[in-house]
Amino acid sequence: MAKVIHTPDINGIGLIDALQTLRNQLPATPEPVLFLTNDNMVRVVARHWEDIDGLYRLSWGHCRDSILSLLDKASLEAHCRENDLPYPRTWTFHSQDNPHHVSLNNLEAQGLTFPLIVKPTQPLSGFKVRLVRSRNELVELVNSYPNALPFLLQHWIQGGDRRILFVALYLDQGRILARFTGRKLASQPPAMGQTTVAESYQHERMEALAEEFFKPLRLSGPVSLEAKLDDHGNPWIIEPTLGRTDYWLDCCTANGVNLPWVEYQSQCGLPGTTPRQTAGTIWFDTESSPASYLRLRWLGGETATARWNARFAYWDRRDPAPSVWAMWRFLKWFISRAWAKAIQVIRRGRPLRAQP
Repeated sequence: MAKVIHTPDINGIGLIDALQTLRNQLPATPEPVLFLTNDNMVRVVARHWEDIDGLYRLSWGHCRDSILSLLDKASLEAHCRENDLPYPRTWTFHSQDNPHHVSLNNLEAQGLTFPLIVKPTQPLSGFKVRLVRSRNELVELVNSYPNALPFLLQHWIQGGDRRILFVALYLDQGRILARFTGRKLASQPPAMGQTTVAESYQHERMEALAEEFFKPLRLSGPVSLEAKLDDHGNPWIIEPTLGRTDYWLDCCTANGVNLPWVEYQSQCGLPGTTPRQTAGTIWFDTESSPASYLRLRWLGGETATARWNARFAYWDRRDPAPSVWAMWRFLKWFISRAWAKAIQVIRRGRPLRAQP
């Protein structure tokens, strides 16, 4: 059974302090294996690994400089250009640029036209991705998130969620020990945001692209690559994940590829076999999209298998407590939101008092 330990800071330098304190509470041997879950954690641990080296096992500790570099989306573009990988046309919009002066000529010089995808170059910077259809929308976005600059302005590849594929790998010095290929069925916001529904979906061209992307880097640890198919079925790179698990990780486990277990075996020197990917289980993030399961069951839609089972972010009949807690948290949020809306309606309906 897992034990949850609350710490005041998991996204900054406080994470290192918390890990040092926690290590004193654990058995002296063996060294625990670290599994990180967001880019801020990866960045902090990579920069301060010397402070906890020897206390924990980190699968990518020896290649952390490469991991840090690729967390910056500007470096991602350079890697794709150097290795002739399909990456959408991109222009970096810096803080000193004036969005009011972004003309069609500026964009056309970069081979770009509206609509455009806009992303902060650094992850977890206020928003993940937005679709802007005009210069006015770009101005509004810059004004709303000035601290998230610089932005990447990127060519928008048409198509919905089902064109977005991903490959998750566990690597050892560039060697693939485990692989899982999947497809988005829904995301938030649609066609460009966080995955809310995912399925097992093998795709040879996508798998080949992931191998080409990671091969020159000779990385170790958990990685994944996301890409979108154009009208001709060609995959275009969206972004990689490095040094951490993805939230849709349980989609892989439910379909035969338990990546954390492969990583644990590798780090502890345990014998292991290459897992075989299966299909037939669809993963739902009902925390971010509560109606996603009902929507797919009732409205249907193309899936890799006609008959499928469901796996949820929290619910599991063998361990219902996390789901109950999540439902209670959602209910409290919903009630507070409804109450706030009701108060607004009541206040708008009150007649104005005459001023003396």
